[in-house]
Amino acid sequence: MTAVDKSSLTSVIATVQRDITHPFFTSVLRQQDDTLLQRGGNKGLKIYDEIERDAKVFSALQKRKLAVIGRPWQVDPASNSARDKAAAEMVKRNLMRINFDTVTLNALDAILKGFSVSEIVWQPDGKEFGINRIMPRNARRFTFDLDYKPRMLTWENLMVGEALPERKFIIHSFGGKDGSPFGLGLGTRLFWPAFFKRQDISAWLVFLDKFASPTAVGKYPSGAPASDIDALMEAMQSIAQETSIAIPENMLVEFLEASRTGGSDAYERMARYMDEQIEEIILGDSGGGKGGGGAIAAAAITKKEVRIELVKADADLLSDTLNASIAQWLVDLNMPGAGVPRISRIVDEPTDLLAKSERDKNIYAIGYRPTLKYVHETYGGEWEPVPSAFGKPATALPLADDLAEFAESDLARLASQIALEGALTSTIDGAAGKLQPLAASLLQPLIDALQKADSFEAAFNVIAEAYPMMDSDKLTELLGQAEFVAQIVGEAG
Repeated sequence: MTAVDKSSLTSVIATVQRDITHPFFTSVLRQQDDTLLQRGGNKGLKIYDEIERDAKVFSALQKRKLAVIGRPWQVDPASNSARDKAAAEMVKRNLMRINFDTVTLNALDAILKGFSVSEIVWQPDGKEFGINRIMPRNARRFTFDLDYKPRMLTWENLMVGEALPERKFIIHSFGGKDGSPFGLGLGTRLFWPAFFKRQDISAWLVFLDKFASPTAVGKYPSGAPASDIDALMEAMQSIAQETSIAIPENMLVEFLEASRTGGSDAYERMARYMDEQIEEIILGDSGGGKGGGGAIAAAAITKKEVRIELVKADADLLSDTLNASIAQWLVDLNMPGAGVPRISRIVDEPTDLLAKSERDKNIYAIGYRPTLKYVHETYGGEWEPVPSAFGKPATALPLADDLAEFAESDLARLASQIALEGALTSTIDGAAGKLQPLAASLLQPLIDALQKADSFEAAFNVIAEAYPMMDSDKLTELLGQAEFVAQIVGEAG
């Protein structure tokens, strides 16, 4: 068996210096975005700023960014130790001092361009080395060396830039496949749909100018002087702006109507198609459900799920950047050795309690019931067992656990209803004073049967025998009285 060279496992082999896709004669990294290389020219990343001027691109990007901003943020300590909790409070205090949502919004510009740059201005106040403000910087001003460290391009050094101090600039990268800090933003995919849409609308405007209004044709007699011809041309040029014109009597103006009828909506279809492509690139789904109501509903659900996943991904990626920069640097400068807290956004969707209650009901129907702890944690509020027909909590009855199914039966609910109606009668000056004796008489056979039972099986057997002994006539009378009492209580209230 060949011995394993473990030293080779702990070193980086595919370094940038050995990368055949990188020019060997430069000391800075080269952009790998083909769109920038082919179409950027001297503008570079500025072509992506121009793309963002498109209304659909801007709208979709704003939706994606603001979906992250709209989620609450938190800072969690690395552990439950007092020192780690203090470090988390220190980081949270610094983030609250600045407009953290604006910082987040600026950093998310990396979604379009591949990377974004923010500069931290620190402020020592005697107690800690805190953050005064964080300012966005134009990504066009920066490049990276072979160790992936940022360098700022200046007038004195336009090619490789100047080295920057540590713990000063936050670099957030997006979409890169090879670890390059340049990343690979959505701009490289949005360029062509936005470009084609722009060309389409330009042609559409020409089409409207040509076919939406008639072309004026002026006719003049043979041998007309040049001054008359010039006057006729001026008159025709005024047709588009003026409501009336004057021309010599021996001249004629006619209108040439466009006869084209087919394909007039091709430009609009093209523009809408490009808008759909733009939305799908940025938001993951254009949401254009086709077919009946079911297909549209399914498309809407899918669209929502895809967008939630995008929000989670954007928030998590940015949190990783902020934890490796802001959180780490604050701890290094103020509490060295403490655990680095985690900055994150809460993206979980609120629980649909109605749907969850329906699910719990269905699970109960197949033989499983929730615990009181689960009810508290899921639905909140304060809960206690429903009182039984005997005025005591159901959990205090003999065989309460074994008779859970009986407690949920129609008979048990009827007993609870009777006890409730009995309580109501106490507020009505004896209007239905016989309710309690009737309820006791109705349930007495059942109570006697349960007292005789000494096991789960015996309880159900005696219940089955006792049920026919219950007086249905009295039950009918009782329900009639209960309805009467309810009406009285309602009127009294």
